Amino acid sequence: MNWSLLNFKDNFTNLRCSVGIAMMFNGFPLIFFFRDTLGIGPASSVFTAVFFSLALVLMTPTQLFSKLYKPNIILLNLGLGFMLLTLYYFMFMNNVGKSVADIGNFAFFFAFLVLLMHVPNEVKDTLILILFLFSLFCNVTLVYSLVTDPNWTPGMRAAVSFANDGAQPGGNPHITARNGVICMVSALVMLNGTRDIFSRLFLLFSVMFSLGVVVLSLAKSSYLGIGIMLTAYFIFRFKFSNILTGVASAFKMRNAIFIILLIIGINYFLNRYGDILNLLLGYWDIFENRIMDVIFTSTGVRLSDTADVDYSAMGRVSGFGEFMETLFSWDVFLGRGYKVDYLDVPILESWVNHGIFGFIFFAGFNFFLFLYAIREVRRYTNPLATFLAYFFLSMMVLLITGGRPYDIAFWFPYTVMIRFLGIKYLDSYRLVSPAVKPPLSPVTT
Repeated sequence: MNWSLLNFKDNFTNLRCSVGIAMMFNGFPLIFFFRDTLGIGPASSVFTAVFFSLALVLMTPTQLFSKLYKPNIILLNLGLGFMLLTLYYFMFMNNVGKSVADIGNFAFFFAFLVLLMHVPNEVKDTLILILFLFSLFCNVTLVYSLVTDPNWTPGMRAAVSFANDGAQPGGNPHITARNGVICMVSALVMLNGTRDIFSRLFLLFSVMFSLGVVVLSLAKSSYLGIGIMLTAYFIFRFKFSNILTGVASAFKMRNAIFIILLIIGINYFLNRYGDILNLLLGYWDIFENRIMDVIFTSTGVRLSDTADVDYSAMGRVSGFGEFMETLFSWDVFLGRGYKVDYLDVPILESWVNHGIFGFIFFAGFNFFLFLYAIREVRRYTNPLATFLAYFFLSMMVLLITGGRPYDIAFWFPYTVMIRFLGIKYLDSYRLVSPAVKPPLSPVTT
């Protein structure tokens, strides 16, 4: 963790770009805090548009189109192909109307993609730090929002309540969980290269704090996403020799002091805030009950006496029926049209609404993203790419559990992955001598 990167005088350009990217990548928790908790700005999509516009302004280079950087070409072609296809459907195969929100989403996506091509490669070191601090601050604002919300009580899902009339009651806990995952993963990635004992304690505290936020959100997809990340780590990175090395290094003076301070801190926290631990355990029991409900709804098998129908899972089961109906009709080729059906399963909706080509582009994009993520987990080329790889693995659950294939909640992180994941000239991993010029270099126009 390099705190010197926060020096505005020496690192202003990278900081400016990183803040803009972080606002696009993970801006919704901060939008909800300012708009709904503090009451700043209108409680509508207008505030969101202003927020994202400010992010794009921060990313704008002083000389536009004078220098472009090469992204991951495979991901760029597949991702851009899918978004252009959906834009065509939006314009010409649209029976639901052309809302201002949809127009804005397309505009922000393409603007974000273009500006990311201008972001210098050096921003990757600053960006991972800014993403961590940004998400940690959002975790703190969540706690403030819950404490000041008279309608929230322990046991409810942790989320910022929306202020606009007719909004979803209780806020959006999935945004809360995603922010917690971002903070936790970015902290763990930076922890690997941090030697300062106080910085390591701060990062470990952030990991535990973020894990608590994820638990409080009761978002099943985030729980499963964390499980996928841990599985990938143990398969591709963990070695039995790591245990022996860790035990041996624990007796070194620096590490021994670190462990003692950590134990003292945990003991103090549990003695002073013991009810919080019981609260988290209670949330885990609620999660287990919901998993039993999902299994019962999907398979009809009741694994517990209290299992009941999960209506969210029931909607996805019915969505699968819509997919099978499409598969055996003429709609299998061109689809039914833009946003005609909401399946809550993005990977299937890409086929139902946009035909076989929509499915090929969207599924192919995620397939190659998976390959690049696994390769990054195995190699660990640079902190930002490693963070993006693990974060995508956590997002994979959403492809079958919620959202639409063109949601900006997917495509803003996807766009950052197109720019920074699987880029050979950004990798510290080298198959050739460092003296040899890398095969890929920035493209100057």
